[in-house]
Amino acid sequence: MSLAMSLIVDGYVRLRDRDALEKLRAHRRDMLDAANSVTGLDNSRMRAALKDEIEMIDAGLVKLSAGHEETATFRGNQESLPKPQDPDQ
Repeated sequence: MSLAMSLIVDGYVRLRDRDALEKLRAHRRDMLDAANSVTGLDNSRMRAALKDEIEMIDAGLVKLSAGHEETATFRGNQESLPKPQDPDQ
């Protein structure tokens, strides 16, 4: 797996940039489609690398979704907690 792609995906996940990840995935899928249409050339290593990168991007999107759900759950739990008492009152 590509270290560079891993760092890019991790950066987008930290920035919570779903749009950038989806565009990156679409680009890699387009590249894979183009590689699959080439005949007379052994590009199996490139296709395998593209498939790995797409899986990495998909995992990043899953992390983003899971992080969003955890944040929503935390906020929901936070609202149900009793508010601390003001010691001056």
